[in-house]
Amino acid sequence: MAERRQVTVIRGTISETDAVCVVASLSGDVGATVEMEMIYPYYRFDANCAVPTMAGCKDLSMFCLVDAVNGLGSTADSFELEKESVTSEQLLGDEVDPDDAAAIAVRTVSHRLGRKLRTIRSFNVEVQPRGLVYKRFWIVKTIDARVMVDSINGGLHPLTLRAA
Repeated sequence: MAERRQVTVIRGTISETDAVCVVASLSGDVGATVEMEMIYPYYRFDANCAVPTMAGCKDLSMFCLVDAVNGLGSTADSFELEKESVTSEQLLGDEVDPDDAAAIAVRTVSHRLGRKLRTIRSFNVEVQPRGLVYKRFWIVKTIDARVMVDSINGGLHPLTLRAA
């Protein structure tokens, strides 16, 4: 029997059935099936920023997620979390060191603020680690395609078919 772990998962809006239906309707293959379910790790940070303005400093806060496998950072809207018991086979391992993830979060938030606010001066960014959170994805297989479906927004990412 597979070992189960209790993890914190970002609550999705797309179910497994919805994922299959979306892929089936786009591909025309009513025999589409879920090949695999993945629970993907992200480091979660709360970022507090002091943005210099003409009238002093403006305080901003935002969420930042750092991909614990590839080390890619992104800012995020607020989301709901829930505890779930999942099998070890569903979980992808985290490859990025938490200290490296914090540095990536600072760079990501600074870059986002720089692009959004278009200021010349630098920002004072402090990140507070909030631990690992997980996001669910499904790999849906059709006759001619494999597609990864995001449980949060239903985003689709085509994958290559394996050779027989």
